[in-house]
Amino acid sequence: MKILATLLFSSVIALSTMAQWELVTPIKTRSEFPGIQMVSDQIGYAIDRPLGAILSTDDGGITWARLANNITSQPRALFMWDALRGIVVAGGGTVIRTANGFQTTTTSLNPTFGNISCIYFVNDTLGWIGTESGKIYRSTDAGANWALMASGQPTTNYITAIQFVDTAVGYASCYAGEMLKSVDGGLTWQGVGPFDQLVLIQDIHFYDVDLGVGVGNGGEVIRTTDGGVTWDSIPTNTTSSMVDLAVQGGTLVACGNFGRVIRSTDAGLTWNVIQVGNTDHQSVTLTPGGKALLGTNGRIHTSTDMGANWELLVEGTWHTRINKVSFMDADTGVAIGWQTSGGFESGLLRTTDGGRHWSKAGGGGLGVHVTSDGIGCLGGGSGSFARTNDGFVTRTPVTGPSVAIRCTWSFDANTHIVAGGAVAGGIYRTTNAGTSWTRVLDVGNITINDLWFVDALQGYAVGEFGDNYRTVDGGVTWTAMSAISGSHTVFFFDALHGWTRNFRTEDGGATWTLMGGTPQSTMSIFFTSLDTGYAVSATGQTVRSTDGGLTWETILPEILNASGGDAAYVDGHIVIGCNNGDIFRSERIACGSTPWVPEVDVDDETLCTSIAGTIQWYRNGEPIEGGNEACLTAETGGSYQVIVTDALGCTSALSEAVQIVITGVEQPRTALRTSIHPNPTRSVIRIDRSTLSPAQLELLDPQGRLVLSTNLAGSSMIDLADLPAGLYLARIQDHLGVEVIRVLKE
Repeated sequence: MKILATLLFSSVIALSTMAQWELVTPIKTRSEFPGIQMVSDQIGYAIDRPLGAILSTDDGGITWARLANNITSQPRALFMWDALRGIVVAGGGTVIRTANGFQTTTTSLNPTFGNISCIYFVNDTLGWIGTESGKIYRSTDAGANWALMASGQPTTNYITAIQFVDTAVGYASCYAGEMLKSVDGGLTWQGVGPFDQLVLIQDIHFYDVDLGVGVGNGGEVIRTTDGGVTWDSIPTNTTSSMVDLAVQGGTLVACGNFGRVIRSTDAGLTWNVIQVGNTDHQSVTLTPGGKALLGTNGRIHTSTDMGANWELLVEGTWHTRINKVSFMDADTGVAIGWQTSGGFESGLLRTTDGGRHWSKAGGGGLGVHVTSDGIGCLGGGSGSFARTNDGFVTRTPVTGPSVAIRCTWSFDANTHIVAGGAVAGGIYRTTNAGTSWTRVLDVGNITINDLWFVDALQGYAVGEFGDNYRTVDGGVTWTAMSAISGSHTVFFFDALHGWTRNFRTEDGGATWTLMGGTPQSTMSIFFTSLDTGYAVSATGQTVRSTDGGLTWETILPEILNASGGDAAYVDGHIVIGCNNGDIFRSERIACGSTPWVPEVDVDDETLCTSIAGTIQWYRNGEPIEGGNEACLTAETGGSYQVIVTDALGCTSALSEAVQIVITGVEQPRTALRTSIHPNPTRSVIRIDRSTLSPAQLELLDPQGRLVLSTNLAGSSMIDLADLPAGLYLARIQDHLGVEVIRVLKE
């Protein structure tokens, strides 16, 4: 048995010393996607106009990561050259460029441009943008700089689409049924046509200088075979406006209003109508492999057969202001949000997989609580109240007390407590499932933000202005605690030990001691033992104490543009609910109740696990002597598994078994056709190939994610300066086969 040690996993440790956050609700009901583009069957990008976001997917659209947020100028169009290089254009003349998949960007503001409406590049450097004021600009340096062209259009004729078939000949559609043509690379433009009908064409595609298709308002499709001199109006059997067009070969798919999709398989001669949902579609993309995505209002649909059949892939969650989060166990929890103005929605979100995925569960409010057996309640403005017996699979609305309910607590199906304010603020209690309510804390107009009970009798309430109370009879009566500052959160581990944002107690709240080290904006605090606890700020910064709150250290960073309302500790992870309906789930910060299962990557007889820590490999259920490295090369056939104890001290379960079959006959190895040097490298690598045949390079990071894709011919220079240090796999494929070479970036 030979043990293969690598530098890969030590580099992973060096690059990630602090746990990170994952946004698990990137798409909202309010989302609109005016641009979506798949650069392969798995990797794609989208822009969310109302929320000012750029999103990416690496699994065909199943999950999305938000790469940019709160772009105030609202993104309007997207163009990607490949998996890493692309441009987003937006209102106010904003141009956002990236060379690393929008991990970092360069933004230029060109206020004189006005709102940019469309973008097209014919190669790596030469491209054009059109604006809502009838202007066309040209770039010869991949979008870094732009020059105004002579479009000849008034400011009322906004440009809807641009496409060039080569560096000289291009077309542009614009308002009032105009089609423009350039034969000098976009320097000057002339009108072509006319159309049979005066319609607004929203998008165009030209196969060559003669054959082109346009789609637009009222379901209109126009087609030319003579470079725009004449146009045919093509029937489509729909009057719904089409706003975007995607093409692969003879297949064209256009999408538009009221869920309508039209499709042609003969280069636009004939069309059939497909109904995909009933909301407006904003954008469509097609890959050569037949993968398609529809960017829809609040949804993303997918097709695997060039748009012939569609299914809902992602449905957006509520765009809301999350105020409270509550979990009944390690899997099932709810988050409640409020506000119905400014594009926000009052909504309840529910998860059944520990916060990894969330779905809409009905109307929301301000406060929610659910017990371990699924009994719970929620409340909101004007005394709205509902109770549940099944973890909010269903709910029963009941009239609550006339107060803005900010927090709730349930004991059983009949006994519930709600609190809030400020008008008629205080605490209310019911013992008949909400049929009637008793105001058990009536001390004027106060505001109670949070409730916590350690058992059926002893509980606590805190307010943002120092209105802090406790009960020893299940909430029937309440007494004021000693004066401490206001807080959004309170937590007690037992009847004696408790914490608020800045204070701790060891005598059940009779006296309190000021803590140091918790963020000033702490909005949630909880302890998993008398020693170990977590305080989460509104910005996402999370600190941990291992001495009962005496000292604290940061373990999770701030989240860009986050405004958190509440958080929960869920089986080794932190889940935080924020403004805009954003819910973030942290990487594991402590050991969970169920051992995690490590993944094993296989390359011939080499097996690797990507989790750093103490490693033990097994063959046929027996530990392998010396099998303690991240990668292992098998010289004997058998069933291989691994157990990893990570940096947190959490021991995994056995990985899934990998069967290795070795015939014992040495196979001749084909000589490498490719060499890469310098290797290791700090930035640029040179790729030399023994053949001039075309090839494709894919560079994979330590987690197997594609970080670079490009075509090769002969020798090539590739700049890796923007990539983090670590070990990468370069996969080179040509007509002779596939080669994989490890590349170390220092």
